[in-house]
Amino acid sequence: MTDPDASAPEKKLDPSANPIPMPNAFSNKTATDAAASNQVIDPIPPKSEPEKLAEAVSPPKENPPAKEGSAETKVSKRASDDKDEDDDFAREYKPLHPEVRPHAFVVMPFGQKKGPDGRPFDFNAIYKTLIKPAIEEAGFEAFRADEETSSGDILTDMFQELLLADMVICDLSIDNANAFYELGIRHALRKRGVAHIQAGRAYMPFDIFNVRTLPYHITEDGLPDPAHLRNDMKAIARLIKDTWKSDRDLVHSPIYNLLSGLKEPERKSLQTHLATGFWREYDQWRDRVNIAQRDKHIGDILLLTEEIRNPLIREDAIAEVGRALAKLGRYELALKQYREGIEVNPANLDFRREEAFHLNRVGRVNEAIVKLEGILKDFPNDNKTITYLGRIYKEMWTTSWLRVRNRQKRMKFAYDNYHWLIQSIDIYTKGFQLDLRDPYPGINAFTLSMLAIHLADRFDSKKNPDPDIARIRHMLPALQNTLQFSLESKIAYDPEGADYWTLASMAELNLFTSNDITEVTRSYRKSVTSIRRDLFALRSSLEQLETIKALGVRENFISACIQLIKEEIRHASAGDTSNITQSDRPGSKATGGRALIITGYMVDYSGKDKKSFPPEKESDIRHEIRKRVEKFNPTPQDRAFLAGLSAGSEIIFAEVCAELGMKVKVFLPHTEAAYTRRFITPAGQDWQKRFYDLRNNPLVDDIYQIEHLGQYKDGDNIYERNGRWAIYSALGRVGVDNMRMIAVANEFIGDTKDRDILLTRYMIDLMRNLGGVVEEIINPSKYIHNVIDSALEQLIKQGNGSNNGSKTKLRKLTKSNNQKTVQ
Repeated sequence: MTDPDASAPEKKLDPSANPIPMPNAFSNKTATDAAASNQVIDPIPPKSEPEKLAEAVSPPKENPPAKEGSAETKVSKRASDDKDEDDDFAREYKPLHPEVRPHAFVVMPFGQKKGPDGRPFDFNAIYKTLIKPAIEEAGFEAFRADEETSSGDILTDMFQELLLADMVICDLSIDNANAFYELGIRHALRKRGVAHIQAGRAYMPFDIFNVRTLPYHITEDGLPDPAHLRNDMKAIARLIKDTWKSDRDLVHSPIYNLLSGLKEPERKSLQTHLATGFWREYDQWRDRVNIAQRDKHIGDILLLTEEIRNPLIREDAIAEVGRALAKLGRYELALKQYREGIEVNPANLDFRREEAFHLNRVGRVNEAIVKLEGILKDFPNDNKTITYLGRIYKEMWTTSWLRVRNRQKRMKFAYDNYHWLIQSIDIYTKGFQLDLRDPYPGINAFTLSMLAIHLADRFDSKKNPDPDIARIRHMLPALQNTLQFSLESKIAYDPEGADYWTLASMAELNLFTSNDITEVTRSYRKSVTSIRRDLFALRSSLEQLETIKALGVRENFISACIQLIKEEIRHASAGDTSNITQSDRPGSKATGGRALIITGYMVDYSGKDKKSFPPEKESDIRHEIRKRVEKFNPTPQDRAFLAGLSAGSEIIFAEVCAELGMKVKVFLPHTEAAYTRRFITPAGQDWQKRFYDLRNNPLVDDIYQIEHLGQYKDGDNIYERNGRWAIYSALGRVGVDNMRMIAVANEFIGDTKDRDILLTRYMIDLMRNLGGVVEEIINPSKYIHNVIDSALEQLIKQGNGSNNGSKTKLRKLTKSNNQKTVQ
C-alpha cells in the first residue's frame, strides 16, 4: 500500500529476526567471574595514542540499534487516522517485530549537587550523556523517575519501579539520602538485578562498603570527562550485561546474602492501586486476550503477547497465552510460548511442566517423559507433574490399540499392552493419594482400573490371575469410595461454583456406577452447562468417552453421553475458526484447511512516487494471480488473508478468491473512511466501486486494527503491525506448513523510499522468517518492459527509411530502459 501523501527513507530489515519474539533475550546466559565479585572495579583504561590513531583510520563500527520508545525516537501514535507514520521508516534498522528490551531503573540524585569536599556534580548531564547511553548500549530500556510524564503518585511509582524493574543502576557518587533509601528498598525486595556506580569517591558508607561499585570519570565542573566518556560508557554497559547474565543463583543483594533464610516477596502481593501505570497495561492486555480467545482469534493473541513490555506482566502473560493457545488446540504454538517463558524465568515450575505436557501433545513423547522425570527429581511429591506423567503412560497404552478396527483384536491388543496401563494407574493413584482434594488423578485411576478389570475378565488366566490386576481389584472399592467423597465434598462446598472438571469427574464416576441412564446423562449435561462452551474441555471429555466405548464398556450409556457432548461441541464451534479441529491425541495437529496470503503493490496513479504497477497491464497481473490461486486448488476450509484492501494487487486478489468461492479475511489499519481516502480514492472511481463491492460480498470479512488490538506501541508502525496481524492470524488458523504467500513485487528493488515497496518486502521477509512458503513472485516490471518495448517497436516501424545505426541506437535505448525499470 502506498500513502499518496508522502514517502519515506529506506529502512533495513533484519532477516534473522524471529517473528514471534522472546520476551527476554539475555536470561539464559552465564556469568563472568567479574560479575560475581563484590568490590570496586576499574573502568576500561583510556586508549593509548597509537590505539586512538588506529581507531581513527579504521572503518566506523555500526552503532547499536536505537532504543525504541526512547525520548529521542519516541513519536506519539495515539490519536489520529490522519497521522502519517512515514517517520517510522526513517530508522536505519528495524527488526521484523517490535523489540522488547529489559527495563532498567536509575537511582541517583537529580540536578546539580556538591560532594562532601565541595566538588560539583551535574547529575542530569551525567545521566543523559553517560548513564542512559550505557544502559541502552547494554540492551536495556532506561528510565529515571523524573522522566515519568503521566499524573500519579510519584512515591508509589518509585516503589513499583524498585520492585519490578529488571535492573536497577544506582549512582553512589555522593551521600544522598534518597539514593541510599531507594537502594535499600531494592536490596530488601529483590535478590538480584542491581549494579552500583560512582564517580571515583575514595570511600563508601560502612553498610555498603563491600558492594561492588564501578567508578567513572568527571571533570572539575562535574560533567562526564570527554577523555574517558567512551570507555566509561563501555565499562558501565559491560557491568550491566555481566550482572544481568550472571547465574540466577548468584545473589546481588547484601541483605539476602547475609540473611540466607529470607525469601523474596511475591511481586503481585505488593501491588498498589495507586501505581496504575504498572497494571493498566496488563488489565487491558488480559481483557483483549480473553475476547480474542472467545472469538477464537489466535492471531490477535500472538500479536498482543509479542507487544508486552511491562517487566512484571511478561511472565504472567506468557502463562495466560499458553493456556489460551492450548485451549484453542494450537499445542505447537503453546509449546513455543512456554519455552519462551522458561527463557524469562528458568525456575518457573509451571513453565517446566507445561513444556513437557505440550511436548507430549505434539508427539515428542520421550522428551516429555525425560522432562517430567527431571522435575520429579527436584520435586518428588509435585502432584501436577505426577499427573502429567500418568497421562503420558495412559496415552502410550491407548495409542497401541485405538486404531485397530476389529473390536476383538482391539481389545486383545489393549490387554497385551496392559503394562503401560498398570504404570498409568499406579502413577495416577499416587497423585491422588498426595492430594485427595484434586479429583483429576483420582477419576483417571478409577476409570483405568475399571478398564483393566474389564479386559482381565475377558483375557486373564482364571487359574493364575495377574497379580497387578488382583491388586487393582482389591484397591478399587476404597478408591471409589474416597473419590466419591472427595467429589461430593468439593461440589457441596460450592454447589454454584463447582468447576467443569469436578462435575465431569462426577459424571464419569456415575457412568461406571449408576444403573440409571437418565442420571448419567443428567450428570454430563450439568457439567457442560458449567462452562462457556470450552471446546478444549468438551473435546477432552469426548475423547475419554470414545476411548471407553472402543473397549465395549457400557455402550448404551456412553453413546447417549457422546451424543450430548457432540451436540454441545457443534454449538460451541460457531465462529471465525469453526472448522478448526484438534485431536487431544499426542502428535495431532490442528486441521483448519490452508491459508493464502497476498502482498503486493498498489496500481500506479498520478502522483505516485514509484511507478511499479501499470494500470493498462492489470489483466496480465490478474491472470498471474488467478493462476497461482487456482494452483492452490482452494477448498471450503481454506481462507485468504490480506493486510489491507488497497487499489491494485490486494483488491485483485480478493476478487479472484471470491470468484473461486474462497472466504477472504481483510485486516485494515485505519477506519474505512481514512483507509479509502489514502489507498483507494487516488486510483479513481472504478477502484472505489470495486472496493465497496468487495466490502458487501458475503465471502469477504473485514476487521479493524484499533477495535481489536488497541493503539499500537511507540516505536512500532501501524502498517507493519497490520501485516504481522494478518500473517499471525493465518499461522494461528492453519500452522506454518499450510501457509502460502502470493507476492506482486520486483525481485530487485534497489534503494527506494517508497513505502508500498518497503511494506511488500517487509511482508515477504516476515513470511520467510516464519518458515512459510512464498510462491513464485509476480514481477510487474516485465509488464512495464513490454510497454516500453511496444512503444519503441512502433518508433522503429515508423522510421522506415532509417539507417541501421538508428535502429541499433533504439535497441540500446530499449535495453537501457529495461535495466532502469528493474532497478
